[in-house]
Amino acid sequence: MNKETLVANIKEIDENLNGLSKDVNVSVGKYISKKQTMDDAERIATKWFELVEPCSEHFGFSAIAESKYHKLFEQLLGLSLKQSWKLTYQKTIAAISEKFKEEILLEVIKSANKISSFANLPNILETATETEKEYLNEALGCAKSSYLRASMVLVWCAAVNRMHKTVEKLGISEFNKKSQEMKKIETGRFKRFNKSYELVSVSDLEVTVFDNDLLWVLEYWNLIDANQHDRLQICFTMRNNAAHPGDATITEQNLASAFSDIKTMVFDNPNFK
Repeated sequence: MNKETLVANIKEIDENLNGLSKDVNVSVGKYISKKQTMDDAERIATKWFELVEPCSEHFGFSAIAESKYHKLFEQLLGLSLKQSWKLTYQKTIAAISEKFKEEILLEVIKSANKISSFANLPNILETATETEKEYLNEALGCAKSSYLRASMVLVWCAAVNRMHKTVEKLGISEFNKKSQEMKKIETGRFKRFNKSYELVSVSDLEVTVFDNDLLWVLEYWNLIDANQHDRLQICFTMRNNAAHPGDATITEQNLASAFSDIKTMVFDNPNFK
């Protein structure tokens, strides 16, 4: 969602809250049971949870959205689902409206549109197979919802799938041969590689060969060069950071860089067609 659309949604919520407040205030009795009023309250809360809160991290209001406004809109949603006290409606609407423009709308207007760093992520689909797109679309969905670690894991899984398919195409026996040759090297870049494989199927490859070792064999095989190996190794490291608890968080910039490198060095690589 771009900044202009988000601002429009926030303004609409604010206007609808004002209208809801007027309807509640003129309502007769201690309870709100009018269906139209309850439906309006439900629509307002739903718009917050579906269209505004998911954008909070990208536009600088995540902390307050996750605490104060999440609870208030959750309360409004709960009120809309059953006959509720008029006074509770009034207090909830007043609590939301009191600083809504200042704490939400103003912060979005002032923010840089950070989500633009994700603008090119969907390009990764251009050269993906249908099977890969299943992973990649989930990765894109996670990114848009700010689940950056999950997105990093999924995009790496799709990349490794392409690598495995390439090995299958070129021959498992050839992969074995390359690993056995590498193990004999005593000088240079490959001297520390001390593994050799006798795989018989792609299943063996998927279960037995670590992604780190896979990258080394692919470089020796001339399917990627040393620089591509180093960059993909960084992506793999970020994947590991994302998959395990720790302080090395995945940022938007990390994820955008990983998507770019994986697209260029794996999905667009003619050696992996």
